[in-house]
Amino acid sequence: MAEGTETPVVHISVPGHTKSLALLRKIVTHVATIVGFPDHEVDKIEIAVDEACTNAMEHAYRTLTPPPPVILNIHTSEDALTVDIIDQGKAFDFESYIPPRFPDHWDAGHTRGVGLYLILHCMDDMSYEQLEDNSNRLRLVKHRNGACSASA
Repeated sequence: MAEGTETPVVHISVPGHTKSLALLRKIVTHVATIVGFPDHEVDKIEIAVDEACTNAMEHAYRTLTPPPPVILNIHTSEDALTVDIIDQGKAFDFESYIPPRFPDHWDAGHTRGVGLYLILHCMDDMSYEQLEDNSNRLRLVKHRNGACSASA
């Protein structure tokens, strides 16, 4: 898939609050299923998209009232399913992210902060960039063959 040349199978803009998460989960699950991913991979895609959208809504939009929409673009190819999650919230310092270590994370009493960890372990590739219009795009890719090069 050449970036910028693919046409999304799904393009949806939803209100940027957590009430929209159920709809986003249903859409991504439906697309992943109809393009032939096995159930255990569909489950991973659903978890990753839910975590990514939750992060945007809870963190990037924390100080924005009303919150801007979250945009979901889903692209498919013979090799992969790509989900772009676009928000207009506060940028995330992706370069300084340090994944939690387990069980130390839990032992220290932390009950949150595992969203990106889950995304990294559910998807094959993940990239983040701030776009020219100052929106943020988190790109999640699940390959049909399971090839993995996810990086934070």
